[in-house]
Amino acid sequence: MGVTHGQCLMSPDIMTLSPLNKSHNMGLFELVITLYIGAMIYFANLADLHHTSALAAETSYPIPSPYETIVRRMLYGLITMVVLFGIYADRILLLNLSTAQFEELGINPSAASPSSVIFITVLTLIVGSVSLAPILSQQLRLRVHILFGKNTRYNDESQVQQVAMILALCLVGYLFINFVIGGGLSGVAQSIQENGISISTLFFQGIMFIVIALLGVGLAIRRTLPQTLERLGLKRPTPQNVLTGIVVGIALIAVSLIMTLIWTKLVTPEQYAQQSAAAAEIDNQFNTVQAAFVLALTSAVSEEILFRGALQPVFGIPLTTVLFVLFHDQYILTPAMLIILIVGSGLALLRRYQSTTSAIIAHFVYNFVPIALIILLPHAAQLLGLS
Repeated sequence: MGVTHGQCLMSPDIMTLSPLNKSHNMGLFELVITLYIGAMIYFANLADLHHTSALAAETSYPIPSPYETIVRRMLYGLITMVVLFGIYADRILLLNLSTAQFEELGINPSAASPSSVIFITVLTLIVGSVSLAPILSQQLRLRVHILFGKNTRYNDESQVQQVAMILALCLVGYLFINFVIGGGLSGVAQSIQENGISISTLFFQGIMFIVIALLGVGLAIRRTLPQTLERLGLKRPTPQNVLTGIVVGIALIAVSLIMTLIWTKLVTPEQYAQQSAAAAEIDNQFNTVQAAFVLALTSAVSEEILFRGALQPVFGIPLTTVLFVLFHDQYILTPAMLIILIVGSGLALLRRYQSTTSAIIAHFVYNFVPIALIILLPHAAQLLGLS
């Protein structure tokens, strides 16, 4: 969505883990990676269940359970894939290829520069080493609690939470590498313009987020359905929830408008157009009320369940919100990141003091109302500064 319209997690490449995919359709590689991640979370749940059973039986297990060993090896595999991805990206960028050859590989020719290679190399080293550290050091996992805060559910012995932490690091590393080889903001805008964003992609991404959240909190493994819904903060909406969600959503729209106005005053029209090009292309893909409704609802439900429902109680508000911002690649390295940071913080506080359900309502209002006004009442939207 555009910065004045909303900030849905639309990036089709966040979870594909493939820089060579020139379409947004899920291919065999994306399916394999998705199943790999799902299996890793599943085994991590079994490892936590095994550990809980051992504590309940007051039994000591000096040797890690088989599930813990499987999880550790799968984490090594995940980190290796991200590191190899970075090495491969550097290798391609260092080749003396033609523009057509770069494009055939799904890489923007403008990315072939020394600065891109240096950035990817440094990022790959950081992500690889930081991801390996908590696997190798129990003491470090214990100290990580300081980053998450005292009022969280973080448990340094939980395999599920370790997987969530390392998976988040690897995905951010992949996202930024893919962002660079894709040509930055202009490349994201060009990719969206050429390939479009299908409703099926939205549904797949949304379902994937929800499944990861449900599996992560242990549905049918460590928790029953009612326990899972309670853990995710999903409650039957009350009139107060609905009213609060609507009010907060409208308030976030107002904050976004004010900050966007400041943004436009601080940069030239050309700079603003360049910085918001990717977001504008997403807007162009959803220019009907029906499409906007699907976009707003899908993103609000899936993102809130994953970020605010599943991750926030473990990672805390600050880190979860930062992660939420980093996953919005259409706004990377622009002032819009500050807008998303504030919006994400507002949704996080709403989740803490009410429920994830309230945050979903606010998120939906924030995403849908501006677009609906632009489509249905363009003159009124223009007066309000929405277009």
